[in-house]
Amino acid sequence: MTGHRGRRWRYLQAALAALPLLLPAPDAGARAADNPASRAATVTLVCGPLPFVSDGISCERGIGAELARAACDRARLTCTFQQFPWPRAQKEVEMRQADILIGPFRTPEREAWMEFSREHFYVDQMWLFRAVPDNGPIPGADGLSHIGVPLGWAVGGDLASRTGVTVEIVRTVDIGLNLITAGRLDAVAAHARAVARYLDEHPGVRFLPVEQPLSVQRSYMGFSKTFAGSLERRLFEAAYESLLADRLYADILARNKPFPDMRTEVATRGHQFPKEP
Repeated sequence: MTGHRGRRWRYLQAALAALPLLLPAPDAGARAADNPASRAATVTLVCGPLPFVSDGISCERGIGAELARAACDRARLTCTFQQFPWPRAQKEVEMRQADILIGPFRTPEREAWMEFSREHFYVDQMWLFRAVPDNGPIPGADGLSHIGVPLGWAVGGDLASRTGVTVEIVRTVDIGLNLITAGRLDAVAAHARAVARYLDEHPGVRFLPVEQPLSVQRSYMGFSKTFAGSLERRLFEAAYESLLADRLYADILARNKPFPDMRTEVATRGHQFPKEP
């Protein structure tokens, strides 16, 4: 009897040992999401005061900021958020003091010290904006000799090669627009988001775009070189990409229109001015 019980015990041990091999293995993403150790590190996100993309002292408002927060929640990551002036926010990621920068445009210069998300979340058209007198005509491109470009911005276009044009770096879009009203600049390179915020705060002035757009720029999530190869980056980016196909993204986009009459275009991830009749 003793030998019989011993054989049965050995058979039971063998069956228990083989049981895990018969069960379906969870995928890598599920294992990472369910493993508390994989989420132990705190992910540091920084933003600049980018209208309708990231705003607030803790990056709590705007398309990119709201997406980043939702991605952290969906990936079950511990994340901290802090806003800096835009040049400083970029430097935080370049010097590897922060992990993720919300909303940078992709440029060869930035690719030297930062990796970009595979997918962008917003498309901007960069224009030259000029002041318009009350009830005055839409301004043209004539007489553009002094053009302001915001510090740290990638505006694209051919401004540097234009004959008779002086490009002046201005600290912010708001300062550039103030210089136009003071008669010290003719135009400022900017996108509709920045100008819309300025007009909200200065209802007595008007600015409109002239010429054709200088360039089309896309806003991404930017990752520091040290963070780019981490598990946390993979979890964040997977969650972020899933949000771009989610109804939540459409709601965020519609809630953050620069001008009330602009159309929300989820398919192209942007807003468009209504076409002239």
